Amino acid sequence: MIVKDSEKTSDISKGLVLLMATVCGFTVANVYLNQTLLVSMSATFHISAASIGIIATLAQIGYALGNLLLVPLGDIFERKKLILFLLFAICIVLALNALSINKTWMMVTSLALGIVTVVPQIIVPLAANIASDHNRGKVLGNVAIGLVCGILGARLVSGFIDVHFGWRMVYWTSAVATLFMIFLVYVYFPRSKGGNATSYKHLLMSLGPLFIKERALQKACVSQGMMFASFSAFWTTLVFLLHTHPYSYGSDMVGVIGLVGIAGAFATPIIGRLIDTKGEKFASLLCMSISLLAFIGLIRGGYWLPGLILGALLITVGTQANQVACQFTIFQLGEEKRSRLNGLYMVSTFLGGSLGSYVGLLVWTKWQWNGVCAIAILMIAISCCSLIPMNIPRKMIGNLMNKKGSNM
Repeated sequence: MIVKDSEKTSDISKGLVLLMATVCGFTVANVYLNQTLLVSMSATFHISAASIGIIATLAQIGYALGNLLLVPLGDIFERKKLILFLLFAICIVLALNALSINKTWMMVTSLALGIVTVVPQIIVPLAANIASDHNRGKVLGNVAIGLVCGILGARLVSGFIDVHFGWRMVYWTSAVATLFMIFLVYVYFPRSKGGNATSYKHLLMSLGPLFIKERALQKACVSQGMMFASFSAFWTTLVFLLHTHPYSYGSDMVGVIGLVGIAGAFATPIIGRLIDTKGEKFASLLCMSISLLAFIGLIRGGYWLPGLILGALLITVGTQANQVACQFTIFQLGEEKRSRLNGLYMVSTFLGGSLGSYVGLLVWTKWQWNGVCAIAILMIAISCCSLIPMNIPRKMIGNLMNKKGSNM
């Protein structure tokens, strides 16, 4: 079956949505495998915890680059073949990660892994195209379950494998799982061809004007970029918090907390339905409020395990549900450019994530957990500003100028 971007089907099967969510989860997990392994890697390479943090940052920068350079190809190439090619590349890079002999090697392979692990952002526009207008929010919410499970499940699985078999085995295990995903995609994914008959050069050249033109895209980029920055600051520094007083846990405990956070994934379909009924702006405001309240509570509650677990759950709900709301917004801007819109959107999201990882570790070394919570609250506040209509500041400036003119 070939599904063209210009076609709108009446429905998308539940089995296909489940498979899309599964492939998204297994592939996006590769960006986050290293966050639980940082302490073990620092011991292997004999470097400090602050120094090894660059690996987590580079993986997210690589993911942003992949979204910029590879995801837009979904608008001109057949998506199924593109997905299969990238999955093969992921297998190769995972093996190179497992064979790393020093920090520099690990930095290069982590960056490369981030670049090729953009399969979910090719699948999401595919799902949006197949879904009908009345249930697009619900479908995107269901696919997002896989993304959240992959992000948080990566910490659970990698933490367990690290404790019992070493961090290198984490990458070998992921490579085997990716081979299985290749088989599933080859057999069950529909073919889908983009509607733009243009060159790769012109495709990339269109990204800048597209970003400048679409105000809704700009707002979505700021909103989720800052939300994801706070999310990354939390999860990147959590492993260090759990290694200190009053916890003194191993890296596998991060995975356990991540498992609790996975429960938040099942809020994304609820948000999807809320978007379909109440609108994406209402949903975004609700998501931001949830994350903001979570970080305020974690200033004190972070040193109490039940409070930390609750905070992880709420942060996951707020961040991932806001992603669904923002993607719903940008996908209304046109079918023929959904891959490019999603690519630009995810570039900003994961640049925000890499910023959150870097700043989170920097703040941790100076002000510990309270500093992490404070910087996360600031990031969410910036995200909230994206909901302010663009014409309000202009009106305020215009009114101020008119008053000054009348007084002269």
